[in-house]
Amino acid sequence: MKILITGATGYLGAVAADALGTRGHQILGLARSQRSANTLRERGIEPVMGDFGDPVSLANAVHESRPDVVVSTASVGGASGNQAAFARDGEAVRAMRVALADHGGALVFTSGSAVFGVFNGGDATDTVYDEGARLPLPSSVFAPASAGVHPLLAAGFEGAMAARVETERAVLADGDVRGIVVRPGLVYGRGGNSDLRSLIDRARKEGRAGHWGSGGTTQSYVHVDDLAELFCRAAELAPHGSILHGVAADVTQRDLARAINRMIGTDERTDNLSLLQMLGIDPDTVGNIGGSFTPPATAASGISLSLNKRLSSEKTRKLLDWSPKRTDIGDDIAFGSYAN
Repeated sequence: MKILITGATGYLGAVAADALGTRGHQILGLARSQRSANTLRERGIEPVMGDFGDPVSLANAVHESRPDVVVSTASVGGASGNQAAFARDGEAVRAMRVALADHGGALVFTSGSAVFGVFNGGDATDTVYDEGARLPLPSSVFAPASAGVHPLLAAGFEGAMAARVETERAVLADGDVRGIVVRPGLVYGRGGNSDLRSLIDRARKEGRAGHWGSGGTTQSYVHVDDLAELFCRAAELAPHGSILHGVAADVTQRDLARAINRMIGTDERTDNLSLLQMLGIDPDTVGNIGGSFTPPATAASGISLSLNKRLSSEKTRKLLDWSPKRTDIGDDIAFGSYAN
């Protein structure tokens, strides 16, 4: 098949492109600049000029290249985490669907586990969400009063996730496009993931890693190579309307902090932080704001890592015979690709 990848020069897209290429597919990559195009050519990927953040440009790229499948790993919203940016992802999806409908192509869209994110004061939650769980979660579930989340921060998160859910619905809408949504958990491996790298950078600066409260916040995670295999199976086999969860096991924020401490060479004692400390936000600044509050861009990783995001991938595994192999996130941080 001819497969166009958006975000092919990024962390997820690059690994997915390699995996799809080894299976004999013709791989194209969306390139916003000549520099990106040259990078893709050096990796044996045919560039298609276009901008994911510009719906007209994106639609033209899909029209001209006429791929059998678009595997979309790019995200405007993922970079900033606010509602307006996530809404732009929805515009991109609608542009790609219209262009793909001309020749009956498929769209594999990368969403995220944050749609099931739950604040819980730094403690774990019990609920594990499967592929059929209803969205969006109400604020009483994702930010209960007991969690101590500032109302403006909770409202901003609610708006962002509502926009993300609407984008998922656009992908899965009936029509002439085979639409599939992939929700990866916390992705690790090959030294990548901006959330993990942000946590590591903070630990190096402060002398040790920290976590919100007890550090019990729990996330489901997946190795990037296992996720790439899921992208391959989604592109090749998943029927229209599939929602796929890319997760292999769970890890707590406390265990991540301990692994980072081992990596940077300090003892395993971890710092207990407030949520605002995790986000790098001055509490006085938040308290003096009477209207809307948009966290700084640097807070996006802290928000992501402070959410319980517990997912089941049982239905995904059965549907596509997908079997993730790696569950070594702690060792990979302490002694593997992040340490090296």
